[in-house]
Amino acid sequence: MKNFSRRARKALKKTVSALKGRRGHVLFCALCVAAIVLAGAYALFWQHNRSRIEQDSAYYRQLYSPAPIVSSEPAAASSSPHAETSTLETADSDAGVEPLDNPSPAAALASSEPSASNSAISPAEKTMEAPTPEPTLEPLATPDEDTVILSLPTSPPTQESFTELLRYNPETVGYLTIGETISLPVAQRINDNEFYLSHNFEGEESLEGALFLDGANRLTPGDQNLIVYGHNMKNGTMFGNLWKFGELEFLKENAVIRFDTIYENALYVPFAMFAASMDPDDSHYFEVRQIAFDETEFELFVLSLKARSEQEIPVDVEYGDEILTLVTCSYSDADGRYIVALRKLRPGETEEGMRETIMQVE
Repeated sequence: MKNFSRRARKALKKTVSALKGRRGHVLFCALCVAAIVLAGAYALFWQHNRSRIEQDSAYYRQLYSPAPIVSSEPAAASSSPHAETSTLETADSDAGVEPLDNPSPAAALASSEPSASNSAISPAEKTMEAPTPEPTLEPLATPDEDTVILSLPTSPPTQESFTELLRYNPETVGYLTIGETISLPVAQRINDNEFYLSHNFEGEESLEGALFLDGANRLTPGDQNLIVYGHNMKNGTMFGNLWKFGELEFLKENAVIRFDTIYENALYVPFAMFAASMDPDDSHYFEVRQIAFDETEFELFVLSLKARSEQEIPVDVEYGDEILTLVTCSYSDADGRYIVALRKLRPGETEEGMRETIMQVE
């Protein structure tokens, strides 16, 4: 009897042990299935978001019809600087336009003889009341040293190519094109850098937000450093590929980018790209929101950008040049950012010439 009880206990232990093992196996399998389902759902969501953003981008491209960028080559000097003036003068002298029959005001005053039309006026017409003269406006007083003169800024006319985008979103300020990677409009809310972090170009809440110009930037008169922000989307949309500027192949493929504003079209060449932190206590801290500079500040800013750059790029930047800074978040740090700094092409520089310069980077 004792042996039977002992055997029964052993059998029971084995059964419990087997059930525990089976339960653990079942639980493990269930977790694997759940992980696969979640991964599949995330992949579908990721792909859906990517497709939607790409469709939006294609639609925006239809709304925006960019004007060709006027060549920045300086105009060839004319062999005769006065040729145009001479032509106009010749045209005036040879035009053969006959003088008007009306006498000059001085000649009319000098003549004391009444005209035939005056002598034919009837007595009834002479007694008619003369028309009331227009009141004479008093001239403005000459400004003295205490006079304050205000000069109101005026904006240049908006480019026709932005008409449809401005109807779609009145906060449109530009359009950014980086090869085949990015082709998106840029919006701006004055003094507000929060709205477009969570709202797309249509103004609807979205994860990807929109590309937007720093709320402190002004296009007229143009700031020395225009800053454009965008989310680092893992599906590669928005600024999800901005970090690739640190890779030689991508850099050379996108050696010149285009940023059109509602007032002008322009090409830019990259000269610095790096990861930074927005935390002042971090050793990699960099204050990117610098917009206006004096000459010394500008030179120090450019030196700081170039010193941090992942690539040494032979593009010179001088005081008076205009900078475009592209900023996105970096997943390496909660306060991390990835920054690409570009210089606007100067008069006389060509896209082909700047591409050749970037091709020298090794």
